[in-house]
Amino acid sequence: MKQEIKEDGNSLFVYILSLLAILILVVTNKLCEMFLPGYSVPENANLLIKIFMVIVSVIALILVLCGKLSFSFSFLKISKECNLKREIIEVAVVIILFTLVMLGYRFYLNTKDATVAAHPLFALYLGKNMRWSYPLISFWQEILIKPLWQDNVKKAMGGRKWITLIFIGLLFSVLHMHYRIYTVIGAGIMCFVTGILYERDKNIWGVWLLHFYLGFVPTCFGL
Repeated sequence: MKQEIKEDGNSLFVYILSLLAILILVVTNKLCEMFLPGYSVPENANLLIKIFMVIVSVIALILVLCGKLSFSFSFLKISKECNLKREIIEVAVVIILFTLVMLGYRFYLNTKDATVAAHPLFALYLGKNMRWSYPLISFWQEILIKPLWQDNVKKAMGGRKWITLIFIGLLFSVLHMHYRIYTVIGAGIMCFVTGILYERDKNIWGVWLLHFYLGFVPTCFGL
């Protein structure tokens, strides 16, 4: 009985952290507006997200160390149950299709917007908003969202996968509220889809690669 009460109490912390994360994001944005000259969103949304991630990560670490949230590094392992070949093929197909869509959209914009047409067809723009750090940032986000948030939310919801995925997708959308609306929607959809893959394969390598590619490449095409 005491164990059940303890588990129920611990499960509340993942919801508290979710609400706290949104509050932290809003407050951090206001503080940046007050104290950082020239700061504005969505232009400086990447800076906002980085500051936010540091704060939330520290809070999450404290909760894990206090036993209020569970966390395991098993997501780094490719288990025997994971069909690695299938995972690689799925990721490759999504990357190819996404690249074709971005390329087609860029060609379309070239005929409509002279500013876009003046940009290189493809460039890395590594110096823009510290894009060189995005592989690490996307990996960091996946650790926070999948093994920390998603696993704990699923546990708190009694193992109900689809409700968990919807909750996490909506949360990830809200945490991108300072970006443009299509980014907010896209982030939620991406989180939902990669959440399905994570539930099935129980590692973050495939979902991290998708997260990185889908978040990094549009700017490469000048979009």
